[in-house]
Amino acid sequence: MRMRVGLLLLFILTVIIAGCASSNGTPAPDNTTSETVTDTTEPSASTAEPSTGTGKDTGSHILVVYFSATGHTAPIAEYAADILGADLYEIKAKVPYTEADLAYYTDGRCDKEQADPSVRPEIDGKVENMEQYDVILIGHPIWHGQAPRIISTFLESYDFANKTLVTFCTSASSGLGSSASNLYGLVPSSAKWLESRRFAIGSSKEEVAEWLSEIGLEKTAEAEEMKIQITVGSRTMSATLTDNASAKAFYELLKKGPVTIEMHDYGNFEKVGPLGTDIIRSDESITTTPGDIILYQGNQVTVYYDVNTWDFTLLGHIDGATGENMREFLGDGDATVTISIK
Repeated sequence: MRMRVGLLLLFILTVIIAGCASSNGTPAPDNTTSETVTDTTEPSASTAEPSTGTGKDTGSHILVVYFSATGHTAPIAEYAADILGADLYEIKAKVPYTEADLAYYTDGRCDKEQADPSVRPEIDGKVENMEQYDVILIGHPIWHGQAPRIISTFLESYDFANKTLVTFCTSASSGLGSSASNLYGLVPSSAKWLESRRFAIGSSKEEVAEWLSEIGLEKTAEAEEMKIQITVGSRTMSATLTDNASAKAFYELLKKGPVTIEMHDYGNFEKVGPLGTDIIRSDESITTTPGDIILYQGNQVTVYYDVNTWDFTLLGHIDGATGENMREFLGDGDATVTISIK
């Protein structure tokens, strides 16, 4: 009798244990497996996407750097950036140069700095992501036959190993002399130097283009294809950015993500709204046509559906735009306009 009771209890215990195992043990491994697969897959996909999207960022990128205390070197630098589709950076002294500082043979700041090769004037700001540039053009005036000492500061502030460098200078009468070669020892010996050029004050864009062609510098492939798209509501139109430094800066901004601008109607010829940041501007007198994309005051974007003449910077043009289809596309009153890379 006791044996039968014992066997019965053993049987009941076995059933209970088996039931607990099936209700508590089996689902846990299934849930764990499901979560593990999801977590592994999502990071893998997101990691692959940026590596494709940023491939060009380490390609043949060109930077034009310039120091222009009196404004004569700046136009040459802007011409070069436009021609090459390059980024543009202005070297600014932390302590700006005054007119008295620049007066020759007065024993002023400029005279003293140029007389001492060890002087390194401090620069206000820096180039972000210098490593992405393969070719750097450096523009400067000629001071007492040499590059201003602030150019030495710049060259010693970054690693230019294995990069291609070239200087250009402006002067009223001084020649190139040793102003370029005296800079060579300030960077690693692996840097490659191209032939420098001295430009007279007021030199033309054509002269700059001729020089760039002679030293083998060409426009980057990316600059050839700065295609964007403009979206208003459910409608989208493509656009092509123009070939200037402002459009290049705008394109770089769009690389970070789409830009949405709340635009309002103005003058019965445009929609205008704040960009939310400042980008380089190169204003000139322009008579707009329908579809023009304009940078106004460096921090506002306008899209034209009619004609207007003013001083501003042309960023690009909406493909196939006419007055009629632009009015229909932009609509009446305020418009939310999203601009992105196509």
